[in-house]
Amino acid sequence: MRIVLALSLLLLAFPGAARKAADPIADGFKKADELIEKGDYIKARDTLDEVLSNLKTEDPRMVRYHERTGAAWLREGMVPEARSSFTAALKAAQRLRVSDDSTAKAYTGMGLCLRRENNDKYALKFFKKALDMRLDDGTKMFVEDQIREIEGSPPVPAR
Repeated sequence: MRIVLALSLLLLAFPGAARKAADPIADGFKKADELIEKGDYIKARDTLDEVLSNLKTEDPRMVRYHERTGAAWLREGMVPEARSSFTAALKAAQRLRVSDDSTAKAYTGMGLCLRRENNDKYALKFFKKALDMRLDDGTKMFVEDQIREIEGSPPVPAR
């Protein structure tokens, strides 16, 4: 009885002790996303490299690592580097049989790289593949707009 009481008092005194231990990989992705949004691409890639050091080769989050790295390169205007990262993400997705949001965003990123390389015909295939997957609403609308633009369809009014 005394042990239970002592543990209860400890948990009250240190409420953080009952919480789940922090996930350095999830925390790293969150930090990298914040840095990308701020436009600090070098620090974002450094943070992602720290995440990579904690990932095992067969971890499905490898897809997200490569996709986020590609996103940082693309936002910086470094299309060849971005394309290489998106290619790695798609290869990892295929190898690990992952078809999540990160995979869909890797297809979207590859489509954007191809558009920047003036290869709209090939980009269209990647955008359509992205639509076949689970996309958040904002990315889905963006991809649909890219497809309409490539196909020459009129834009859809603001939603």
